Amino acid sequence: MYTILLVDDDSTTIKLMRYMLENSRFPVLRIFEASDGKEALRIMREYGADLVITDISMPYMTGLELCRQLSGEFRYTPAIIVSEHDKFEYVREALVCGVKDYLLKPLSKDRFLSSVRRTLEELPETVHTIGETSDRWRGLAEAWVEAVLQDNRSAQEKAGRKWLASLHGVPPYLCLKWHSAFHRILLQSAGAKLEREVECSLPPYHGQNGTDLTNWITADFKALQHAVKLAAYTDNQRTIYNAQKYIQQHYNKEITLEELASSVGYSAPYFSYLFKLKTGISYMAYRTQLRLKRAQELLLKSDKSMPQIASEVGYNDVTSLIRAFKKELGYTPSDYRKSGLV
Repeated sequence: MYTILLVDDDSTTIKLMRYMLENSRFPVLRIFEASDGKEALRIMREYGADLVITDISMPYMTGLELCRQLSGEFRYTPAIIVSEHDKFEYVREALVCGVKDYLLKPLSKDRFLSSVRRTLEELPETVHTIGETSDRWRGLAEAWVEAVLQDNRSAQEKAGRKWLASLHGVPPYLCLKWHSAFHRILLQSAGAKLEREVECSLPPYHGQNGTDLTNWITADFKALQHAVKLAAYTDNQRTIYNAQKYIQQHYNKEITLEELASSVGYSAPYFSYLFKLKTGISYMAYRTQLRLKRAQELLLKSDKSMPQIASEVGYNDVTSLIRAFKKELGYTPSDYRKSGLV
């Protein structure tokens, strides 16, 4: 969806251009109107636009003066001039200012719409679709989310600094558009990591300068950090609970930490950290506890042989069972069976 700013002191021309745009197939979201260059600059600074279409002869600030200002302050925003003058000097100066096209009045519908279409199609990805298509941004977002989940503050700060650095020299209105897109990517990345949608709306911006904008973006990162951590806490509780249930059902199988972590969508180191954080013991220690508990039951309540018990609870041989028994309980399986210890 595009935002277009129409600039002309002739209301009839404004109405004509608006009519042609609104009845075209362009995905136009908003159309702003200004009667002179000064008003156009105010609108650009407050709202921004993807394309400016301006007359040349206007009071207070001409279209050429406006285009010169745009080329310096809003270098990502293209301009089209519509004019009654076909003087070579005007055309030459317009080209120097980087104007995309110079259309003569009265406007031809086909010529006007063709010029607008071509200009919009040439908009750089950074203006219109970067929030949806940039692999670099997505990689940065995923790195930041991973750093939040692992409580790695230095990595969080590094990712945040990279993002702020990418906004250096970009006009404020475009910073807002870019950060809004990046905000969505962060939420998508968090949702993919947590297998759920993290709810955190972008706060309204009421700032006046670059410092205000930086503070606003920093505040949004803090709000996102809180939302991701809160969602991660709930999701991690559920994940570890499900992992425990799975281990209880398959404790006698040789399931590695890597396989178990992969089954719940985490890396082995991160899953190991979470498991110990939530249960107080490691995955291997938890599995050993389950194996020995079952072995104790079989030793007291069955007449199965040691090799049979070892195999049933997940050990390849009796030696491994004896070693685990002595290490964890302080005596051998035979001593346990003979004494009937509880």
